[in-house]
Amino acid sequence: MAAVTPLPANKCVGTNADGTPNLQMYCRYGLDDQGNPIYTCATWKLFNAQCPSGNLACSNPSAAWVPAITVCNQNL
Repeated sequence: MAAVTPLPANKCVGTNADGTPNLQMYCRYGLDDQGNPIYTCATWKLFNAQCPSGNLACSNPSAAWVPAITVCNQNL
């Protein structure tokens, strides 16, 4: 069975080549020039640290993988 890529057009539901489901979050990204909503698919996103100067407890090389629901809430 061929893989089906999760796309906004199929509500971010797809399948992997082995037939297992590949589900992603269906997120509203914003509005286009005509005011129509734009949707995108999200899974995990890597966020790099942005440390304020003088904060010795924060490390700029640090990063964290954030789950899709957080990415959706942040409007990507």
